[in-house]
Amino acid sequence: MDGVIIDSEPLWEKSESIMLKQKGFAGDESYRKEYRKKIMGLSQRDSVKLLKETFGLDESPEEILNARLEILLELYEKDLRLVDGVPELLKTLSGEKYIKTALASGSPMKVIEFVLKKFSLSDTFGIKVSGDCVERGKPHPDIYLETAGRLGVSPGECVAIEDSINGIVSAKEAGMHCIAVPDPRIAPEDYPQADIFRKSISEIRLEDIKSFS
Repeated sequence: MDGVIIDSEPLWEKSESIMLKQKGFAGDESYRKEYRKKIMGLSQRDSVKLLKETFGLDESPEEILNARLEILLELYEKDLRLVDGVPELLKTLSGEKYIKTALASGSPMKVIEFVLKKFSLSDTFGIKVSGDCVERGKPHPDIYLETAGRLGVSPGECVAIEDSINGIVSAKEAGMHCIAVPDPRIAPEDYPQADIFRKSISEIRLEDIKSFS
């Protein structure tokens, strides 16, 4: 969801920056390239663990999570937008009788439901799986295996669309096909090998998805 359906990565980064500044950390130091690369695509549980370890926060993981989510949802209410090309792609997929759509995101279900309601997409995805639903988050394959199971199909029949390194690894480890739309802030050579690379969601065509059938 994050970075694929919604342009949220800058807002996640901003929410963490605000929270860390409140605790006395400098924003520029907080967002080193390697840290952003590691955290993108992680479940809330794993991202909070990384945040706590990286910056030596004294609060409990639950306290850190709640503080970050409170700031994030305020930013979402004001500044969140859909990624360009998403409405068109979802409309195309909804018109295909034999294509099922599902949402697999490391975000908490509370955030997923907020986003879907905000953009009137609640009925678009028949299946919604959050990071709360599985034991291990991305880059482990659990969330995609769970999603395939709920769809009633094998992972090899699924096509994941991902923008993060952790997400691509997760999809491929699950045995799915993967279309990658790399985050522009991360060097292309840092990405694992997906099946198809596109520069933006707008460039993904129905033929890309059907090419795996």
